Amino acid sequence: MKRTATLLLPIALILSSIFLSQTCLARSVPPEEREAVREEVDQRAVEIVSAMKQKYPHLEDELNASVGYFAGRLSSTQVVFVGGGIGLGVMLDSEAGNRTYTNIRRFDVGVGIGGGVYQLLLVFHERSVFEQFRSGRWQSVAGVDTVVGSLGGTAGATSTGTGFSAYVLSETGAEISATLRRARLSVNHDLTDSGVSDISLTAMRGMDWEGEQEEQAPRIWDHRLPFLAQKVIDKGYDLPLPYGVGITYANVEQEQLLTALEVGINGGEIVPFEFVSFENSFSESDSASVKLDTWLFPFMNVFAMIGRVDGQAPLDVLLDGDGMLDYLGTDCSGRPKPPTCNLLQGQTIVLPVTANFKGTTYGIGMVLAGGWKSYFVTLPFNWTYADLEASDTDGVNFTVTPRVGKLFNLRKAGNLAVFVGGNYFDSDLDISGEYQLGDLLDLDYRIEQTNKDKWNAVVGFNWDFNRRWSWSAEYNGFTGSRDTIISSVGFRW
Repeated sequence: MKRTATLLLPIALILSSIFLSQTCLARSVPPEEREAVREEVDQRAVEIVSAMKQKYPHLEDELNASVGYFAGRLSSTQVVFVGGGIGLGVMLDSEAGNRTYTNIRRFDVGVGIGGGVYQLLLVFHERSVFEQFRSGRWQSVAGVDTVVGSLGGTAGATSTGTGFSAYVLSETGAEISATLRRARLSVNHDLTDSGVSDISLTAMRGMDWEGEQEEQAPRIWDHRLPFLAQKVIDKGYDLPLPYGVGITYANVEQEQLLTALEVGINGGEIVPFEFVSFENSFSESDSASVKLDTWLFPFMNVFAMIGRVDGQAPLDVLLDGDGMLDYLGTDCSGRPKPPTCNLLQGQTIVLPVTANFKGTTYGIGMVLAGGWKSYFVTLPFNWTYADLEASDTDGVNFTVTPRVGKLFNLRKAGNLAVFVGGNYFDSDLDISGEYQLGDLLDLDYRIEQTNKDKWNAVVGFNWDFNRRWSWSAEYNGFTGSRDTIISSVGFRW
């Protein structure tokens, strides 16, 4: 047992150190730190190329004949049959003279143990291969390589793929492995001006955000959506990452208008009655939903969502007792009077009806949006249908929320968008149920409700912590009889 623990301890220490290294390499870079990080990556690339030339004398001629190369630092872990690595570096286009800062991901299948931090140089011999790597496609490294490293080590390895060569020098750690690899370079959008925005809206570049790349890399949009993205970033706009998922909570309280009431008495047909009226109607609901969205065009985001709603719609139904006796054909002039006369004659009966509703909601919608400098305009549309469990209610909602706002750069804390606007909300709720009045009357009812005030004012914010994570909240109210609080958390990729 002690022997096993002794063997596993160095492995655990190696894996822990590599995990920490990978975490540092994968972290996002705040705008104010990007220029310093770019300089560090550039200097490291120069040092890597110099070290590789010393170890491999033929590399000078190979680089001179190449279309470009990638130089960077990679942390790697190998545990028996599987392994992987993560790193950061820069791709230099020898012909165009520009550079693209890139992340590198690697997965290994083979035999080995250990881990370390390595210097990596990929030399590209064909333009098509260079572009394939820069576009983020996964590539297979042909052949098997073996790396043996030590602290400050000098051991190296080479491998050759179709259209490129790979060179490795160990920096720290120890690893023995023979593997086949899948590798992927992807644009680091923090360091490279690739057209990806730090905010979740389309916006013109030059909004006084720090950290723009001085030596421009080619602005290549490496995502399938939105359509027309490349044309838009060529005109100087930055776009948000195309796909998103979010969780939203909403609380809505509003006064209702009752547009129709039908009643059935003691199992009779449900029909309108003139002697029935209603008042004091409102609804309150809490809902939570999950939303998936994508930017279909640079100016249009489309989404679908599913969620749960839980609420109630209380109201007072007023029954004129004499009118109900006439409908029932009850004669109250004789003696003894029928029991219903004592219950209804000369009375206005208030029925405190409360419809509780709970169920699943489904919605679709789109957002039209655009920005200029630090200002933006959005126009969201949303349709929602509620499929309620108790089968006594059914609801359809339609919402339009035009907004205008301004963006503020919070440096390390991200970007804050503050907005004002209006909210149009049309809610139609059909309620059906039954109410028992004593032992003599059973009332079946059906009511159509709609919200009293369609428009109110909106104020809120959207806080982009970085280009992936955001939090938003808004309040709809100030005018009319409706109060709404909405908050959501989103992630983009």
